[in-house]
Amino acid sequence: MNISRIGGLVLGMLLLGAGTASAQEPITISPEKVQQICSNRVPRVEARVKALTDRINGTPETLGSKKWIEQKAADARKAGNTARADVLDARLKLRDAQLVKLSKAGERIGKFKSEHCGSK
Repeated sequence: MNISRIGGLVLGMLLLGAGTASAQEPITISPEKVQQICSNRVPRVEARVKALTDRINGTPETLGSKKWIEQKAADARKAGNTARADVLDARLKLRDAQLVKLSKAGERIGKFKSEHCGSK
């Protein structure tokens, strides 16, 4: 599964209770469901956001990291394969966008956690 699909999945999981129309009443969930989200889902989402962020910011030896992609692009240019280097450069731009999405996801889950999960 590629990082963009995983990032989308993480972001989708964070849209808890987001209504489609602002005129509708807010969605409420039971205290038991909130506790379940706080104890099960929040830690998993936090761990996934951290893992993806760490991977993207990893070393040149970390498969899929920005530095790894930069190295592969440099190798492709050195070998004269500019088309491959251009594709890798486009992938680098996507990684930057994914970091922004992951940062926002982390902020949203942190806000949910502080508002609904107490000091956990």
